[in-house]
Amino acid sequence: MKKRINSLFFLTIFGVTLTSCSGKTLSRNSFYFDTYIDSKLFEGSESDLDNLNNIYSKIDKLTDNFNLRDINNIYTVNNTSDEVQIDSQLYELLELTFSTNLNKLKYFNPLCGSLSKAWKSSLKKNEVLSPQIISEELTKMSLSSLEFLGENKVKKVGESEIDLGSVAKGYVLDKAKEYFDNNNYKNYLIDAGSSSILLGEKNGGKDFKIKISDLDNCYLSLKNCFVSTSSFLRQKVEIDGVNYSHIINPVTGSAINENDVVIVISNKGYLGDILSTDFINESIDSIKEFEKTFDVKTIVIKDNSIIYKNDNIEVLNK
Repeated sequence: MKKRINSLFFLTIFGVTLTSCSGKTLSRNSFYFDTYIDSKLFEGSESDLDNLNNIYSKIDKLTDNFNLRDINNIYTVNNTSDEVQIDSQLYELLELTFSTNLNKLKYFNPLCGSLSKAWKSSLKKNEVLSPQIISEELTKMSLSSLEFLGENKVKKVGESEIDLGSVAKGYVLDKAKEYFDNNNYKNYLIDAGSSSILLGEKNGGKDFKIKISDLDNCYLSLKNCFVSTSSFLRQKVEIDGVNYSHIINPVTGSAINENDVVIVISNKGYLGDILSTDFINESIDSIKEFEKTFDVKTIVIKDNSIIYKNDNIEVLNK
């Protein structure tokens, strides 16, 4: 078998030349959620970067489904059949992730953690996950659930694990946005691994330029929004000429995606991340309907071409 791994970042922010009130850009690059979060503030102080890092660190701990931390987290919830008292932020995130409104989405399921881990383990060994294991994991998923018991207590039922990897970065950007709003800051940019981006605005209310890396000379001009990207191009594994993704289809159990790249522009980071994950396997007709339901705008790319773009998005050329 021939195996090839590609890791590509799809969105690039360029043209950032702002300064803070003190005459310089305040910047910090931190590693959380297995990626680098680049925080740029064009007003405020170093203590604001410290406070943002505290936000990142806490939510990183809470959403970790691989390691036991110094606080009850997703790993704790996944590895006990008892009720667990959790932090109010994790409870809020789980309520958002398991909300009834999101049940309309066919290809997003936060209980696909065990299936996702099985695929990662298999691809790491240069193997495609067997149909038998896929079937077993899908059965586990169908028999699993999360009970909300109130007072920040939850209980996971069944053997499948919760995975918040497709929503955690968006949620942490929501918390960063709350911090900026509480401090009346408008000029900022947070880039969480290029797949989740929070944009304020440039001084004077100007837009940021967001380059779509794999499309020649194409960029977006945006401000005051979240930009979420799901792309199998970022972490694809090629085995015997077939590309397998890190984004798993929770309906079929497959690691082969319908679309190559989905970009969602939204007013909520957690929602944009969830929708981009779901839309990677949705039909264009379904995506159009969900855009209306959730008030978002979408770009879909396949074979290095835009196959769908919301009418309210302008793709510019340099």
